[in-house]
Amino acid sequence: MIETVGALVAAKAVVSIGIVVALSLIAERVGPRAAGLLTGLPLGAGMVIIFTGIEQGPVFAAEAAHHMVPGFFTTLVFILIYGAVAARRNEGGLKAIIAPSIAANAGYAVAAYAVSLTQIPLTISLPAIAVLLIVTSKLMAYLPNTPIVTRVRFGWGVLMFRALMVTAAIVIISAAASAIGPQWTGILTAFPITLYPLILVIHITYRGEEIAAVLKHVPLGLGGVISFCWAVTWGLPTLGLFWGTLLGYGAAVAYLSSFAWISRAWRQRSA
Repeated sequence: MIETVGALVAAKAVVSIGIVVALSLIAERVGPRAAGLLTGLPLGAGMVIIFTGIEQGPVFAAEAAHHMVPGFFTTLVFILIYGAVAARRNEGGLKAIIAPSIAANAGYAVAAYAVSLTQIPLTISLPAIAVLLIVTSKLMAYLPNTPIVTRVRFGWGVLMFRALMVTAAIVIISAAASAIGPQWTGILTAFPITLYPLILVIHITYRGEEIAAVLKHVPLGLGGVISFCWAVTWGLPTLGLFWGTLLGYGAAVAYLSSFAWISRAWRQRSA
């Protein structure tokens, strides 16, 4: 039993670190818009759902994914606050992350508690969160679209710091799932598990305006993760863990591909 648990934790760590390092290397080479949209890939959330499904069963994981959808309201609160505070102060370095981190995490905690008091069916929470994505994107439109002119190559120490933060969150949430139940598992999984460490790394390395430029593109990118949640909520109990998860990732990729194609066509038409 102990050996099985140890093997599962090791698997979580290896998979999480590998994916986070790969995403960091990709994000380093693309612009703010693409980096923001990359958050729409259900990486941290997807791994929590997979490991929860392995340990607690597909039905439990599906219910957690159901609660993730209204839980993304907390993510929107987090990025809206962090982006606003970071852009206003426009500082870089280790001290620069303190104020926006405190404000964003406090906002997240209040929003998470509020969401935990509700029981919203997917037929309502799905269109509601879709509207909130658009509204938040409009609210963040005023943030500067500052490009990174002088790129700083992230060392392996920075990448491993981010990977370990993500891995710790994934291991803790999936391990605590049976104790906290599917609702809180879903709400906590909606926390920007892979995004927050990336925010910290970029903010420490550059300035507030650069991180705000990434965050302003996150809301519409989150549609990919929400598509994943919608698909696995139906797919896991019906198709099982493997095919249900595959359906979820297919839905996320379909959304992001469609969004990228529509955005590109719109920019070409406006040019």
